[in-house]
Amino acid sequence: MKNFIYSIILISVLSSVIFSCTKNTGPDSPVIVLTAPTDTTTINAGDTIKIQGYITDNKNLHEVYFTIQNNATNTVVVSDNPYTHGSKKFDFNYVWVAGDSSIYKLSIQALDHENHSSTKELLLNVN
Repeated sequence: MKNFIYSIILISVLSSVIFSCTKNTGPDSPVIVLTAPTDTTTINAGDTIKIQGYITDNKNLHEVYFTIQNNATNTVVVSDNPYTHGSKKFDFNYVWVAGDSSIYKLSIQALDHENHSSTKELLLNVN
């Protein structure tokens, strides 16, 4: 009986050492890099705007959401949820034809499998 108890204790200690020593290197939340447009990009109604960049995560991405919303009317003019499940890096390249003169909000949200999330927003002033 004494050997049985020692065996249980040894298994418990080894299990806790093995399963508690996982290293989580890098950022906890996904990193969103928007390379275009920038906050200084001049946009006129009808212009074709490139929306480019990438999203990385130290583990795996779960979901990504892109929206462009007209701030004056609260109307969502672009909405996309591309397949990113399990990727560590997702490159994006969208083309948007700017609507009427107004201020639009570009929003990019990324979530990973550990429930960490990041959001990047940019106001787009369309003349």
